[in-house]
Amino acid sequence: MVFIILALLFYSAAIMFGAYASRNANSNLVSAVMNILSAVIPIAVVIPILSKKLIGDSRLGILYAAIAGVAIALFTMALNKSYSVNKVAIVAPIVFGGAIFLSAILSNIFFKEKIGLLQGLGLGFLGIGLILIIYARATVK
Repeated sequence: MVFIILALLFYSAAIMFGAYASRNANSNLVSAVMNILSAVIPIAVVIPILSKKLIGDSRLGILYAAIAGVAIALFTMALNKSYSVNKVAIVAPIVFGGAIFLSAILSNIFFKEKIGLLQGLGLGFLGIGLILIIYARATVK
């Protein structure tokens, strides 16, 4: 649970710093800086570990990690552009609430993860919230 809370705090900080940066610099430049730093820091941690583990056993995982890295780069560019033209209070709930909703549904389909009653209820409320926020954004002039 500690890492979940840390991830929440770090991601919230990244949202706020990224939104501020996107409003004060070119959003593609901001995306590049964010992605470079988010790649360099884990590499500095992983390189000492690589000498102790076999990469050959992880080829499929490395392939999917590369695909995920491309998705993150594209996500960061779209997110920072969104922050430069929209309010954080609109962008963050749609992007991150939508990601939670979609990834939970997709994990059920592809990974056969079970969605319990309370989780399903929470996802239902999240879906309703997303509809309301998207509607609010669509009707603002």
